[in-house]
Amino acid sequence: MTIKEFKFQYALGSISYDALKRIAKKSTSKDILTILSKDEDWPVRYRVANNSSTPTELLTKLSEDKDWTVKYYVATNPNTPKKILIKLSNDKEDYIRRGVAENPNTPIELLTKLSTDENDLVRTRVAGNKSTLKKVLTKLSMDKVWYVKSHVARNSNTTIKVLINLSKDEDWRIRHCVTKNSKTPKKVLKTLFTDKVYYVRSGAKKGYYKV
Repeated sequence: MTIKEFKFQYALGSISYDALKRIAKKSTSKDILTILSKDEDWPVRYRVANNSSTPTELLTKLSEDKDWTVKYYVATNPNTPKKILIKLSNDKEDYIRRGVAENPNTPIELLTKLSTDENDLVRTRVAGNKSTLKKVLTKLSMDKVWYVKSHVARNSNTTIKVLINLSKDEDWRIRHCVTKNSKTPKKVLKTLFTDKVYYVRSGAKKGYYKV
């Protein structure tokens, strides 16, 4: 479908709702994405916000969308400008700050700020972000919430020292996540062969033997 054909059919309302969502998700046309970024249905707009081909000017406009889901996908889009990520990192909606925390292109200083966010899931996304500084991950490894620590345990940027400490954590779920980290030393995995929890023992053996 050409852009001219799309505009004509869109104006007539002859494109199905499902088709509009598919186009919003996959289109690389700036003209089409511009039109769909103004669609009355938020599931269409959020797919534009999540599209890797959406230009920065459209993402900037969508960051002001009335629907928080659309703003969340703007927050997660690697093409979103830094100034918009800064603004969204201060949003009152936890879910939007969470989106900024998981964006691979979020600046280090923002990730550091969000690592102390009051919301558990925001800190969790910082703990899982490969751009998070080692010293921040070290601090998050002592978080009071187990699933924050579990993401630190899985993060390939986590230091060996922290992985060793987490391998001794009282929560078996965290020890199990340590076995999933490719950086975990073999001697640590071997120690976990005798863990009291089956899933930890099994994970350690799979990691050790690269099963």
